[in-house]
Amino acid sequence: HEYPMAPYLAQVAVGHYVALDSASPAGIPMRHYVFPDLVPQIQALDPVAGDALDWMAQRFGPYPFERFGVVTADVRRLSLETQTMVLLSDQMLIDRVVVHEISHMWFGNWVSLDSWADLWRNEGFATYIAALYLSGDDPALLAAELAKIREDAAKNPSGAPLNQLPPDKLFGTDAYNGGALLVHELRLEIGDEAFFNGLRTYFARYGGGTASHEEFQAVMEEAAGRALDGVFVGWLK
Repeated sequence: HEYPMAPYLAQVAVGHYVALDSASPAGIPMRHYVFPDLVPQIQALDPVAGDALDWMAQRFGPYPFERFGVVTADVRRLSLETQTMVLLSDQMLIDRVVVHEISHMWFGNWVSLDSWADLWRNEGFATYIAALYLSGDDPALLAAELAKIREDAAKNPSGAPLNQLPPDKLFGTDAYNGGALLVHELRLEIGDEAFFNGLRTYFARYGGGTASHEEFQAVMEEAAGRALDGVFVGWLK
């Protein structure tokens, strides 16, 4: 593989697939491998995937890999951001899940975590970016998305700081929804210009490798021009 890749992002899928080729409006290549009976669902999702890829590339920097695609899998409720080829079961072929997994191409795949303790950075951003994209930058729609995220965050929380989640809660509501709320607070605190400039710098600086929380915070502080301990202290230890 010519691109750096975290080991957990390498998967093998074997089956009777139909290959579907397309591209985003800006020309990012896409290839999907789909069970024959799921071809109509993938064809319906393909324009969403292409638009989301371009939308994210405008905000985070160029798409970092050679192509994007979906591979369908006969595993119940599976969604995994395997690098360039997202693994999805038929139940997960929905706009929100596809956009969430596309965001992982940047958050988690292009820049991976230095420690699993920082999982909120992968899943919180993916959850928030999906909400931001699906709201169409409409404040009222985003408010509704955030209300649902807050509601979900209140379900079975661990009560631990986001970077000290117990193993049985690591992939629970805290990392996804609590992390999304932290990301939203950061965006509100520093404004869109600094927020997206910081993210572009983060991916340019650490792309193809890993980054720690300290490195992430330092990049965002550089973009904001000030310390941001006040944003993170309420969420992290």
